[in-house]
Amino acid sequence: MGSKEVLTLKETAQLLQISYKTALRLARLADFPAFRCGERKILVSSEGLREWKRRKMAEPLD
Repeated sequence: MGSKEVLTLKETAQLLQISYKTALRLARLADFPAFRCGERKILVSSEGLREWKRRKMAEPLD
């Protein structure tokens, strides 16, 4: 995922190959590693995103 500690939502969307709007919806979920920096900027922890992906990959698709 690169060497950056935090990612913007745009970078997160690109990494996950999803739209920006979908990344924004994910950022609002309690278990997603996003946090607000100031009033408007939302950032995502790179390490947290890796952990989140590992957990999601282990879940069955149903």
